This record gives sequence, structure tokens and C-alpha cells, in this order.
Amino acid sequence: MLRRHAEQTRLWTENRRFAVVPAGRRSGKTELAKRRLVIGLAEKKSWPDPRYFAAAPTRDQAKRIFWADIKALVPKGWIKRVYESDLCIVTRWKSELWVVGLDKPERIEGVAWDGGVLDEYANMKPETWTEHVRPALSDRRGWCWLIGVPEGLNHYKDLVDYARAGTDPEWGHYAWPSADILLPEELDAARRQLDNRTFRQEYEGSFEGAAGTVYYAYSTARHEDPGIAIDIRLPIILCCDFNVDPCVWEAAQTDGRTVRVFDEIRLSNTNTFEMGKVAKARYGGHKAEVVVYGDSSGNSRSTAGRSDYAILSELGFTNQRIKRANPCVRDRVNAVNAMLENTRGEIRLTHHPSCKALRKDFETVVWADGGTEIDKREAAKTHATDALGYFIESEFGLRQARPDADRRFYK
Repeated sequence: MLRRHAEQTRLWTENRRFAVVPAGRRSGKTELAKRRLVIGLAEKKSWPDPRYFAAAPTRDQAKRIFWADIKALVPKGWIKRVYESDLCIVTRWKSELWVVGLDKPERIEGVAWDGGVLDEYANMKPETWTEHVRPALSDRRGWCWLIGVPEGLNHYKDLVDYARAGTDPEWGHYAWPSADILLPEELDAARRQLDNRTFRQEYEGSFEGAAGTVYYAYSTARHEDPGIAIDIRLPIILCCDFNVDPCVWEAAQTDGRTVRVFDEIRLSNTNTFEMGKVAKARYGGHKAEVVVYGDSSGNSRSTAGRSDYAILSELGFTNQRIKRANPCVRDRVNAVNAMLENTRGEIRLTHHPSCKALRKDFETVVWADGGTEIDKREAAKTHATDALGYFIESEFGLRQARPDADRRFYK
């Protein structure tokens, strides 16, 4: 449904090369996309065969969403031929518009594209954009809209975060709720049938974590702070979790009450020595001390032959505050959640946007085994929050007295 709407107007007039549009159901995003595709057919190019696509997760879905409407939208005088079996329209200027299903993303390969739309992108395979569609747009510097309702905290959320950061001028982020378009009685009917989480996702375009989310207190909008920078007066806290592929460490500072995570080290197929070298290169010149916290099992085994903490000592990280045994998982998680937001509504833990693995963990890590253990089936997850959690539990554990902000935090 199309109505006069400020955010839709911004999407149309800014004309960014790549646009992500996680808007609510029946909010007009697909209708606007159809019109963008049709207008593209008449745009003059330097080559004789401009080519556009309208894609959905499957061919049947793409046909249902696009085919009949696009045939109706393209002026009759523009059309040279319609290929019903191939779902393709060819204009008298030799431009083409194809309706395709991307259940096999490689179908988009083999030709150069001038532009297109990925509808219900959240339901496509994660590699669809990076490995198939994006390269196919390179030859002609083609454009693309990635639209649809959110579907958990998946690859669509990653692209939305990238566009929303505003660091890449080719990308734009546009979102609006269904309430801006649909009648109130229709929304009331949906609320009566849906739980709050589903309603927010489907009608408000909200990215919702899975049930059983471990770090339920986290919100990117509240806990991500691009203004975080190193304070030369405070020690650097190096939070370590000793894994091989990937290995993720977090670098933070604290004033005894709040914690600010300013950096992240992430390497694939690595070891403690290589991670330590990166840490030394980044923080070795810091005027205050560097203090190491981490996994207690690093005292007895190593990713590089010797004890992990012995290796760090040899690299100059001698101030190590490691417990004899790791805290129970629930204690560590509860301490982190309390720093994210306590019962007074205070936020005492924030991080810089560059800490991408940490943000991903906060958003997506879930419980397993009935909530007794963290789900660690995905190799890339849990290392960032585990690393930070060892420090948080050690100094801000819920069983300890609150630190006195007026006294020096480190001995």
C-alpha cells in the first residue's frame, strides 16, 4: 500500500546505490520497489541491454509477489515481448526485467545486472548477497534494495547495522512501522492474535532475538557508543578467552563503576602468541598498566605449547588477575546482565561499534539444555562475551560488595 510517507520519500529521493528496508508488513516497501524497477527499464545506459531483477527466496514466491503487478505497471507502449515461462519482460529499448527465485543463489550469476530488489531478504541464504548478488552488480555498478520483515538476528540484521552506521555513503537505511500505513483496527486485530515479540517483528520491523536469549538486557541502541575512546589515565583491561578459530579478546577500561569496551582483537586460526603480539602492538605504549583477566583453564593448557598466561607474561603482560576456577555460567551471565542494566535502570556497560563479535554475541547467544548451559554449537559465537564475562564477574560479581568509586580500583 502506498501513501504519502516521509520515510518512503527519503528512500526514493536519496537514491542510494544500496538500500536496506526492514519495514513492517503491508507498509508499502514492496510496492515502492516494484515502481523503482519499472522506472529503471526506461533509464538510458551506455550498453545496449540494461538488465534488472526482482527476487524472492523461491521462484513461486517471487512470481506471486512481483509478476502480475509488474506486468500491469509497465506501460504497454514500452513492452516488446513478455516471456511468461521465463518471467521476463523485454522493452522496445532492449532493457529486461526478470522475476527470479534465489533458493539457489547462483542463478543470479553469469550475466551483469544494472539493478534489482531482494524481497524477504531475511529468509534468503546468508551467502546470497556477499557471494552471488553483490559481485553480479559490480560490472555495471548496479543498485539493489534489500527489503523485507526482520527474521531474528541474522545476516539481514548485519547489513542493517552496516547501513545504519552511516560510514559507507553508498548504503542507506530506511524503516517505518506498519502503523504508519495500515488502519488502526487492522493493527488491533493483529495484536489480539500475536504475542508481543511477533507483533514487534512483523508490524514494527523490529529485530527480535530468539527465545532464551542469554543477554536479554542488551540493546544496540542503548549499549553501543561510538564516542568511546581510550582514557590515558586508566589501565587497560585485556579480557581473554583462549580459542583457536576464531580467537576473540576484548579491551576495556573502568572507573570502578562503569565499564567501557573500546576495542576488540579477533583472529582466525591463531594462537595465544599471535594474539598477544597484536595486543602488544596496540596497547604496549599505554602509559597506565595493562591488566589481564580471562579463562582460568589458560593456566594449564595453551594454544601454542606453553601455558597461555606464561606466554602473555613473556610478552610483557605480567599483571594477571586469574581465578583458580571459572565461575559458574549463570553467575557470569547474571553479572554481565546486571552491568548492561540493573534494577534501577542504570546502564554501566557500553561498547564501541568496532566490537562486532561482542555485539553479535550479546544479540544472538542463547541458552541450551533447558537454560543450564550456553549454546556453543556455532564456532564463531560466545568467545567475546565469555572473555568479557570473566572480568565482569571477577570485579562486579553479584555476590560481591559494590566497588567504591572514590578509591583506586587497582592495587
